[in-house]
Amino acid sequence: MYDLCIIGAGMIGSAAARHATVTSGLNTCLIGPTEPKNRGYDKTSGIYGSYFDEGRITRCMDKDAVWSTLARESIQRYRDLEQQSGIKFYQEVGNLMIGGRSYLNKTDEVASRNAIPTQKLDIKLLKQRFPYLRLTEDTNGRMETKKAGYVNPRRMVKAQKTMAAKQGCTIIDDVVNHVTRIVQSDGSYVMLIKTEKGLSIWSKKVLLATGAFTTFRDVLPDVRPEQIISPLLVSLLEVEEANLKMFTKMPCIIYYGRANEVWQVPASHKTKDEISFYMMPPIKYPNGKYYIKLGLRDAASSESIKTPVDVTKWFKEGNKVTAKHVTNFAKSLFDGVDFKSWQTDSCVITETPTTHPYIDMIHAQLGVAIGGNGFAAKSSDEIGRLGVSMMTSQWDSTIPRDILKFKLLPTYPSEYKVTTLKGKL
Repeated sequence: MYDLCIIGAGMIGSAAARHATVTSGLNTCLIGPTEPKNRGYDKTSGIYGSYFDEGRITRCMDKDAVWSTLARESIQRYRDLEQQSGIKFYQEVGNLMIGGRSYLNKTDEVASRNAIPTQKLDIKLLKQRFPYLRLTEDTNGRMETKKAGYVNPRRMVKAQKTMAAKQGCTIIDDVVNHVTRIVQSDGSYVMLIKTEKGLSIWSKKVLLATGAFTTFRDVLPDVRPEQIISPLLVSLLEVEEANLKMFTKMPCIIYYGRANEVWQVPASHKTKDEISFYMMPPIKYPNGKYYIKLGLRDAASSESIKTPVDVTKWFKEGNKVTAKHVTNFAKSLFDGVDFKSWQTDSCVITETPTTHPYIDMIHAQLGVAIGGNGFAAKSSDEIGRLGVSMMTSQWDSTIPRDILKFKLLPTYPSEYKVTTLKGKL
């Protein structure tokens, strides 16, 4: 019998496992599949993680104070986690927010509130520092240098799981198919977890960190979160080693604003007046090549992900037409730069109507830490910690719990109705 079972061994789940074992001394298990060796031909669980990658932007500066706070609390623990685990995953290369005045005003407000040091850059300074970018004359920027940059999500998860295991967490490489609350003869409750490999695991409490797959397995019986699963394609532009010097001081970049006229915005994109993308400096991937990665929001909005088959197919195949459009857009951002080759990768974003994660209790034995909205990687350590804090009734964040409250689909009753079965250990 475990005190706490965490289902989902990605960035949030692995962080929760570490915090559960180090801060609360709980007898904890973490259940989730490891990354398949070959995504395109994996015929087993069909469970994938968006963390199967080499780079995610991390920064405190944000237009939303909640995400800024979650990131700040997470980032301050990165170096300790690296040192304790012996696994490096954090590169402090800085982050540049660029775009229109309205967007930057919001980031300035949050930066002031959370005491985040930033540097203002007008178009003249932007062109001097980043001559390879094509920007409109009305573009402005905010540079965050301290504690901003990127993390390697694969290595970060490895670091979290390494420390969780050292601290006594049992890690099970499996997929959970069913979670049920059982009422025992003495009136007490326990959770029964059944896995794809045939295991039956008993735990006093369960925390779900199951991301986009939350509704595709029977882990949240009788309850459905209000969320949208959105597909996202990223383009990887290969940079020749001879050209790496050009990008030596390139930070991570996030853009919100109007498109430059020379940018090749995909015809399927909603509007050229509201472009949102992120871009990362050259990162060395497992194949030995260096890639600049770009993700363009709303570029794959025509795709529909509503079933397990849909999400698995998207992770495996993506969309070749959209991939080419995103890559053409990525290339058009650069002036005088030729890229050796390109490839694409796919992931999914779980979007909530609050734009914030759900960190909430379904009932006294079952909690959730889901709904990343495309921003959770950098904040995963704090989201995982808060999930454990919630499960132990020791919430200690400046963020009010109501802001992170779970929302049901409108078709479901206003009160959670969860089936409880009779049984015994």
